[in-house]
Amino acid sequence: EFSILDSEDQLRVVKRVSKSLGVDEKKWPPKQIQWYINKEKDECRRSNDASQEGDYFVAEMTKVYKAYEELCDRESLVDFGELILRTFILLKTKQDLITHYQKRFTNVLVDEFQDTNEVQYLLLSLLIGDEGRMTAVGDDDQSIYGWRGAKSENLNRLTKDFKGTEIIRLEQNYRSTQIILSAANAVITNNQSRLGKELWTEKKEGESISIYSAYNENDEANYVTGTIQGFISQGRSLEEIAILYRSNAQSRALEEAILREELPYRIYGGLRFYERAEIENAMAYIRLIYGREDDAAFERV
Repeated sequence: EFSILDSEDQLRVVKRVSKSLGVDEKKWPPKQIQWYINKEKDECRRSNDASQEGDYFVAEMTKVYKAYEELCDRESLVDFGELILRTFILLKTKQDLITHYQKRFTNVLVDEFQDTNEVQYLLLSLLIGDEGRMTAVGDDDQSIYGWRGAKSENLNRLTKDFKGTEIIRLEQNYRSTQIILSAANAVITNNQSRLGKELWTEKKEGESISIYSAYNENDEANYVTGTIQGFISQGRSLEEIAILYRSNAQSRALEEAILREELPYRIYGGLRFYERAEIENAMAYIRLIYGREDDAAFERV
């Protein structure tokens, strides 16, 4: 039996390990250590696989990584990266087991292939073997998770590692106008190591793209609300207007500007169900019921 650590639980364990080792949290922030541990696991490396020659940063991080591994082993804790890494190691070292699954899954479909990391790629390659067939759906131009270990180059790597791979480019776009696609093509063509494609659409018409360079977040928010008021004065409905932003942290300035102008609004989205604090707290209590030695759950409650 084991308990699975989510990101927040994992961070608490990292803090506990750092404190036990006397690590200066100001110099070595726990989130940085957590990122390092996850990156190493994404690259299929244990703490004893790191090369520490002449690198003080790696040596310090590896020291915490090793202690973190030992604590997780003692308390039967498994983080998300560990789930995949253990699966890969198990299948790689147990020939009868990998043979069983290769026979069971002869055809594998992988979506968003540009978001796969090293250990996921190796696991897929192991599962496919010499006889299996794989269909990979992905777009290297849409790779946005490099910061958490994703490798868009896995698409290129796929064509080299699996001889006879057929590439089918889906270049017709049904969502955007040609003006938007032309702008996107012009920007993305500067990226290196692309498989390459040229998006096109039958929607030839469309509004021109406008760009406003704001001085700060307040100037940006005022511009947005001013634009909305301009739409309203033209007889357009608020139901036709949406504001897109990259993170919830950016909504504060926008909300304040919208409230000042007394514009009704609604925010869509938010935390996933199991990421809500009250749900994670309830899950921690349940984990303690089934295993009182679960220190990670105890720390949460």
